[in-house]
Amino acid sequence: MLIPWEIVVEDSEEARNFVESLLEVAASDPLILSEIMRGVLYEDPCIKMQAASMVEKVTRVRPLFLTPYRRVLLNEFSKINQPGVRREVAVLYGRMMWDAWEMKQVVVLLSQWIETQEDEDIVKNSIDSLHKLAMQKEWIFPKFRDCLADAIKHGNPGISNFANELLHRI
Repeated sequence: MLIPWEIVVEDSEEARNFVESLLEVAASDPLILSEIMRGVLYEDPCIKMQAASMVEKVTRVRPLFLTPYRRVLLNEFSKINQPGVRREVAVLYGRMMWDAWEMKQVVVLLSQWIETQEDEDIVKNSIDSLHKLAMQKEWIFPKFRDCLADAIKHGNPGISNFANELLHRI
């Protein structure tokens, strides 16, 4: 199925209804998610943003649907610099089961996004994903704690409060 992205990014009731029905279908059909994933790689920033948001929503209920896209997440999504898209994509890394080599790459990537402090939501979502990964693999925990400490020390108040709250919970 090809997704008519021009309609999806419109600001109309018809477009919103189409997106809602597309999300329902995508949550039950991984082939539809494949088309949505392609949308994240479009040149048009509006299409990219809408597709990233849709991927995040579908994988919130079906995280295993991300499994075939491990390399795409590592090699392509990680290079997207558009803040709104990166904000949505940062959450996806914590929803995956990675092999050892991939896990190291993801930890480095998320740590870099946390250190840049460029966008509060990107940092929070990256911290959240890194926390989920640290819960899977014990060797990540020291890096996670270091990232939290740096976020508390150097982050804006929103980031510092979020990191401090998370640090006290672990």
